[in-house]
Amino acid sequence: MAINVGEVKRRLQALLNDDNMVNEYIRQYGPKMDIKYIKAIKESRASAESRIGEDGSGEDPVYEIKLGCPVCEKEDVTCYELRAKSQQVIQNKFLVPHYEGASGYKTIDYNLLSVTVCPRCLFASPDKKDFTRSASSGQGKQKSQLTGNMIMTLQEKIGERKALLKAVVDYENYFQRPRIDDVAIAAYQLAMLRANVEAYYEQPYSLYKLGAYALRIAKIIKDSGGDNRESYRDALGYFEEAFRTSNCPSEEIEMQVIYTIITLYLKLGEFKKANSYIGVFTNIKNDRKNEMRDNPRLTTATIDKWADKAKRLWEDREEEDLFKDE
Repeated sequence: MAINVGEVKRRLQALLNDDNMVNEYIRQYGPKMDIKYIKAIKESRASAESRIGEDGSGEDPVYEIKLGCPVCEKEDVTCYELRAKSQQVIQNKFLVPHYEGASGYKTIDYNLLSVTVCPRCLFASPDKKDFTRSASSGQGKQKSQLTGNMIMTLQEKIGERKALLKAVVDYENYFQRPRIDDVAIAAYQLAMLRANVEAYYEQPYSLYKLGAYALRIAKIIKDSGGDNRESYRDALGYFEEAFRTSNCPSEEIEMQVIYTIITLYLKLGEFKKANSYIGVFTNIKNDRKNEMRDNPRLTTATIDKWADKAKRLWEDREEEDLFKDE
């Protein structure tokens, strides 16, 4: 007997009352009715909403602003901003932020909301400067920081972004609050498609951004109890390429990249490779000392800061709970 997909969807819609949950059900379990799968989808949504603190007590730390999409020129794209001093922010060993409510505000995992997504063309970024926005003077608009060539390429790749979300029918509602884990991961994947275009045009920090997005995906997967090693591997590849190509002009960011590479290799149990990058810190410091002979205004302070953090991790590499805060 042939399966009537339309009838299954209609019944699921009546039970779930959410087009995106219906499509997620079909994607995961296929066009068949099963009460245990329906219950699993509902529990997954409820668990995610509870975990991100949407139902917690205290004042809401998030507010909305409207941005313009530089790719399709849609206005009124919703961006979720975090109120200043509303959260205590602590970075884990991979430099991914962890949020705790402060000053009467409830706790919210802003990692799930930080990426702004255009619901028309799926252009995505956690950086407001990538969008058009009101000028600080209150008059006129500030243009996107993306170049014309990048915007043109992103216009050509709308189909690629939509293919990533082929099971989604309502982009506008899909990315609204509260965002469950799968939605937040999709937002970062869309942001990675944008950053890949930046990398193609050899933009500074593009590879660093790709690594940072992969680490946020890793944290979301870990928080939901999943296996995030693949995301760690993805991040490691981007950071190593960023270091190899000198993609980060800022010394602070470059040292962070080396530190994060060491941290990832330690997490993955590849101690020999981690140790080789600790040696990179030593080589960079020796080169800096030679430069200081001609320019005494230079210092090794930034190098020392990140090298010391990496060495402390190396010394504790055998500790079972080294990455308990990941």
